[in-house]
Amino acid sequence: MSRVLLLCLLLWAQGVAAAGDSYTLRVYDERLQRGIDLIYGLRFAEADQYFGQIIAAEPENPVGHFFLAMVTWWRVLVDLEDRSHDQAFYGLLEKCIQVCDRRLEQSPNDFDAVLCKGGATGFRGRLRGDRHQFLQAASDGLKCLPLLDLIRQLEPTNKDVLFGRGIYNYFVEVMPERYPIVKPIVWLMEKGDRQLGLQQLQQVAEEGYYARAEAAYFLAQIYRVFERDKDRALEYLEQLHARYPDNSLFHRYTARTLIDLGQWDRGTALYREVARRSAEGRPGYHLRGQLEALFFLGKDAFRRNRLDEAIEAFAAVDSLGGRLGEELDRHYVALANLLMGMCFDLQGQRAEAVRCYERVQKRPDYNTHDLAAKYLKTPYGTVP
Repeated sequence: MSRVLLLCLLLWAQGVAAAGDSYTLRVYDERLQRGIDLIYGLRFAEADQYFGQIIAAEPENPVGHFFLAMVTWWRVLVDLEDRSHDQAFYGLLEKCIQVCDRRLEQSPNDFDAVLCKGGATGFRGRLRGDRHQFLQAASDGLKCLPLLDLIRQLEPTNKDVLFGRGIYNYFVEVMPERYPIVKPIVWLMEKGDRQLGLQQLQQVAEEGYYARAEAAYFLAQIYRVFERDKDRALEYLEQLHARYPDNSLFHRYTARTLIDLGQWDRGTALYREVARRSAEGRPGYHLRGQLEALFFLGKDAFRRNRLDEAIEAFAAVDSLGGRLGEELDRHYVALANLLMGMCFDLQGQRAEAVRCYERVQKRPDYNTHDLAAKYLKTPYGTVP
């Protein structure tokens, strides 16, 4: 038996695609993983070109279309406040669904078409949920369910197929607790299972082919925001940041979670790098991320009584906040002005402190107005 034939047989037995094979999500394909790594590395132009070439080679294969949409999904995700990519993302998802439907007309059990259609529909619902379009998001969730069930029947051992079901099981149970407005919608949907959803996502994060990073990211957010287990969230975030050090989202969330856990030295070291990369305009690093990093660097200086350093950082936050515009003003700007006023009071610069407190009161109230009023009446640090 020739070495080439032996290699092909070994690859087939291990569930790995060989060069020249058609692209499929049934097995692990290093060619697809290279493109996925470009996405998570935020190398968007290269990723667009990479999956564009896959589409050119196989225009009626939905796999290339799905991952091309995922490139723009990450353009959206790195800065959810920026809606400029939304329509392009929806358009790419619709194109993917159309390709899937043509395949499904010929073969209703086409694994890649079912999986990509389910994925495209699910991600459309995910963004609609982020935009608080809960009815449309729920509609997409309902459309996904039969696809998720069919995928599981077609490939019961493929762990990636658990990704969508895990998300559904977890969030259908959890979302009504966080957003009571969705309770009437969820009542019409199939019941979820919070713990089962977590178990399924953990399986994908450990054993999946292509969805491992996405499942780990979901788990990090779930443990950070919903389960309030920052230690568990940090485990996933540090894994993701180590694998994709140029991913700004993994970078910032790791820094923020370290700060939340009181690990200021490690957290601020990461935030210094976030601030530097943001100032340089690195892909995925933006003004809001720079503002966040500078705020925590200022807060760290304040807690260490390095007041001049803190004032410099807080003043930069205030300046950046002005560039964002009032509609995108973040609570960091109000908090930075409050803390900057407190720094000036500690330095005996009362006039500067008053100006900071007055700026706080002109901004939305993030539990800052009462403190600003208090310190306008009595300087911070004054013994009652």
